[in-house]
Amino acid sequence: MDRKFGIELEMVGITREQAATALTGVGIEVREEGYNHETRSHWKIVSDASVRGGFELVSPVLRGDAGIEEVRKAATALDDMGATANRSCGYHVHLDAADLTASDIRAIVTRYADHESEIDAFMPPSRRGNTNTYCGSVIGLARSERFRSAGTIRDLANAQGGRYFKVNLQSYYVHKTIEFRQHSGTINAAKITNWVLFLQQFIEACRRPTSTEIAVRGGVQGRLAAMLAEGPVTLEALQEHFGWLPHTAPATVARLRRTGLRVAAIKLDGKPGYKLVGSEPTRLTIELFDGIDANIAEFYRNRSAVFAAREER
Repeated sequence: MDRKFGIELEMVGITREQAATALTGVGIEVREEGYNHETRSHWKIVSDASVRGGFELVSPVLRGDAGIEEVRKAATALDDMGATANRSCGYHVHLDAADLTASDIRAIVTRYADHESEIDAFMPPSRRGNTNTYCGSVIGLARSERFRSAGTIRDLANAQGGRYFKVNLQSYYVHKTIEFRQHSGTINAAKITNWVLFLQQFIEACRRPTSTEIAVRGGVQGRLAAMLAEGPVTLEALQEHFGWLPHTAPATVARLRRTGLRVAAIKLDGKPGYKLVGSEPTRLTIELFDGIDANIAEFYRNRSAVFAAREER
């Protein structure tokens, strides 16, 4: 995957100096700094008041296989030095969102909410539902009318109203990223890298509908699709219903067609209008692991099974 990313690892068990020594020893440039949210070209070790007896390590912007390999190298070095994580620790991933549209971001949050219980299943109990102050559920957000009808990325982020959610949109304002905050703290290289890869693939799958199905969950395109699903409609009726100018309907229909939906221009009693051709729009049915590499999907299915087995004891 080529989408740029950055990670934040909260840890305990070693000192900041030991962490710097471990990373420097494997050729990774790292500096100790005071608490800040600045993006650096090097790894930085900073304080974090939410971590009991520990600190946070923040990567620079990383990309591709080289970025994944650097993360793996850093995690292995820290693990070898003796770093661990306790319940106060989290692991956050930022994914570049500069090329995403409001529709893309809505789809990402909505799909995450749709499958939140499945994702919860491969996280420890302390990171599930609304049990953690620092990574709340996004189900309420995804179902809210304010979020569903938001027309811009700023409107979507404002609908969230804070950053302590499993999917944090507030980071878009500062870094042009989406931050995923749910994962528990870990120094395990496989857990760290698989979560980055899962999220990269998750985002791409949300951006490309696999059929003529679309998500009728709000937004102008969704409401237009729902109206067309009821039958052919005149341009005049669309203008009246949405308060559009004459040129707005064709532009919105064009965007709807780009999602894969077939919309034909027709005449209704001599008046211009539109109708659906073929399948009606339905709720987008995309499984959690659709678009996810089989090995990564298997990794998380196994983690779910392990947690389930523990809880049955």
